[in-house]
Amino acid sequence: MQGLNLKSSDRLWTKRYTLILIINLFVYIAFYLLVPTLPAFAKQIGGSNLQASLVVSGFSISSLICRAVTGNLADKVNRKPLLVIGLFILALCTFSYMFLPISAVIVVRILQGVGWGMSSTVIAAVVSEMVPGKLRGEGMGYYSLSMIISMSLAPIIAIMVMNSYKFNVVAAFSIILVGVAMLLLQLLKIPHNKVQRVGHKKENIIVLRDLFEKRALFPSFLCFLLVIPLCGIMSYIMLYGQEIKLSNIWIYFIGHVSMILVTRSFVGKLFDRKGHAVVIIPGAISMIIGLGILSYVHSVTTLVISSLFYGFGYGAVQPSLQAWAVNRSPVERIGAANGTFLSSMDLSFTIGSIVLSLIAEIKSYAIMYRFSDIFMVVFLLVYGFRLLKEKNSNINDEDLLENVS
Repeated sequence: MQGLNLKSSDRLWTKRYTLILIINLFVYIAFYLLVPTLPAFAKQIGGSNLQASLVVSGFSISSLICRAVTGNLADKVNRKPLLVIGLFILALCTFSYMFLPISAVIVVRILQGVGWGMSSTVIAAVVSEMVPGKLRGEGMGYYSLSMIISMSLAPIIAIMVMNSYKFNVVAAFSIILVGVAMLLLQLLKIPHNKVQRVGHKKENIIVLRDLFEKRALFPSFLCFLLVIPLCGIMSYIMLYGQEIKLSNIWIYFIGHVSMILVTRSFVGKLFDRKGHAVVIIPGAISMIIGLGILSYVHSVTTLVISSLFYGFGYGAVQPSLQAWAVNRSPVERIGAANGTFLSSMDLSFTIGSIVLSLIAEIKSYAIMYRFSDIFMVVFLLVYGFRLLKEKNSNINDEDLLENVS
């Protein structure tokens, strides 16, 4: 393989690793500025509730499909051009929203899902190769931290900017961040990545069976359950604040990101030393408690308490699942493993946005959050079942996932 070997160093904090984290931070903030504001903008320009929900679900479906293809491609072709193309699509689609009617916004949002699927999957593959194997938990933890900080801070910025100005300002800010990320990308050396498997003279670029990495399926299935409640928080907490008459609902994200920052000081190292169970089980329980409290919030105090519990749990569990998925996969399948894992998050947003919105429409957003806790209970049951089976036999995770399904 030509170029610099990404795994030649046993140090985690190299210049390349720091730079890719900064790029990832900017890209995720740019994207998540649109998550709470674009559906609201869709209604402002005459869209219905159904059309506003299609802005979320249509995007998630296209992103899901694109991740599967991109994860496979990222293991076989040069990654840098893929990333540049993905970022360009992101920025171009965001720019076009300011001039389009609601029907066209839905179509362009689907196209933007392609750009998001390409860029986020390639970044994950690059990070995974940069991180030394023995530091996988810690390295992927800091990568996930940049994602989660973006998901927590972007809604605060977006809601405050849109309340004070209008969506066009939010869109412009998002485009600028993507532009800065593309400039920083020019400073990052990413070696050519042309994997040839042993025993094959020539390998097709796209092979259907290679779109997903089967060894990453079980952690990805758990991530699917994990992210459905997150979809309810990211997409509907602003409407929940209106329901309970709490105008400063954005404070939730401050507590959320604060606890995530706290977990980063020890969770990654704990994962590397003790394994995933000592991190995932208490983290999942903490999330269940946080969601339960959130569904009964009527003051800033209880809002902050709920965010601390949920933020602690999510900050511990999500990066641990991703590191677990990557650790279980061969080095030549890192891109596909990350694509599989991130696809589970897209699928969660697709299903979660529909199911949870229906519950909120029939009952209330408070009931919706109580219902979303069921997914975390199922998460614990499935994970506990896996641990018991692993203890009593050598059953593999693919067979287990099929049995559970």
